Parts: sequence; structure tokens; C-alpha cells
Amino acid sequence: MKKQPEATALTRENLMEAFWGLYCQKNVNHISIKEITDRAGYHRSTFYEYFVDIYDLLNQLEESLLADIKQEVLHSLVVGPNEDILQGLADIYESNGKYLSVLLGENGDPYFSTKLKAVMRPVLTESFGMSASDIHTAYIFEFGFAAILSTITHWYQSNKNLPSKELVFIIRFMLMNGPYALVRKYSALSSDPILPSAPG
Repeated sequence: MKKQPEATALTRENLMEAFWGLYCQKNVNHISIKEITDRAGYHRSTFYEYFVDIYDLLNQLEESLLADIKQEVLHSLVVGPNEDILQGLADIYESNGKYLSVLLGENGDPYFSTKLKAVMRPVLTESFGMSASDIHTAYIFEFGFAAILSTITHWYQSNKNLPSKELVFIIRFMLMNGPYALVRKYSALSSDPILPSAPG
């Protein structure tokens, strides 16, 4: 007798949540299938009905997350103009921060950022009218996306200690003018007010 689709989906979700609770505490290499099934309340054999191994579980979780992020990015580009993409990325990170902060953190998957860039590259380059085949596009994307992602990650891991509008202001200004201008603005060595105030 086949399981009902709802029950199958719930079991899979429970196993993923059990894994995630452990993954937030330690590296994937130190997690056992027994720990996952004990935490989820299933027999070990149930795990293999849904996943080949722990790495398959992690990959499925990542692929599902990446698909959701791609849809959120596409939606934000349809709703707002390109200049709002930074705010859109900050909002997307905030809504998925539970997962992104771990996957991009010290104990996360070192290949996840590569997967994330692979998903985001065609979407963002096309939205800004850039050719994916242009060698310059690759360099611009690598620099810009790495800077944006690491800054937003730091913001989230710092308990979002700045309003998101101010975060977006800082990122946008540094991308357009370089970080040195902000160094001068906030440095105790200079009182030269070279920048307008960040939005409140």
C-alpha cells in the first residue's frame, strides 16, 4: 500500500528539519543518520526511503532553497526597478537567513556559495542588460556579488544591527564609489562630511 503524498511530504520535511537542527550545531561530517532518525522519531530504514545518504539530504535541501531564492529574485525584479535589487537581496536574505547564515558560515557547505552564484548570475546579468558571454561581465559579477553577499551575511550574523535601508545605502555607495569614501566619512582622523546622511 502506497503512502499518501501528504504523509510522504511530512515525513521528508521532518527528517530535513531534524537534520537541520543538528547541522546548526555541528559540521555535516559529524552528523549520523541515527541522530537524524532518533531526533525525527523514525526508524533508520525510513531515512533511506527519501535519501541516499546525509549528503543527498543536504543537497536536496540546498536545491530546494536555491529554487525558492531564484523565484524570489525574479519576483523582486518584476515588482521593482533594477535599482531596488539590493533591497530585494537584503529582504531575500532576511527571509531565508535561517538557512543561508549556516550554509555560508564556518560549518556550512563550502560549495554552496558557488551554487548560489550559479543560480544568481544569469538572473542578475540579464536584469542589468549585460552579456553572459562577455568576459568583463564575469569579473564584475564576481566582485559585486561577493561584496554584496558577504556584507549582507555579516549584517544578518550581527543581529541586523543596522536598519536594512541603511545597509542598502552603504552597499550601494561602496559599489558606486568604492569603500575609501566611507572610510573617510567614519574615520576619527577626518571630520570632512563628504557624504549625505544615510536614510533613516
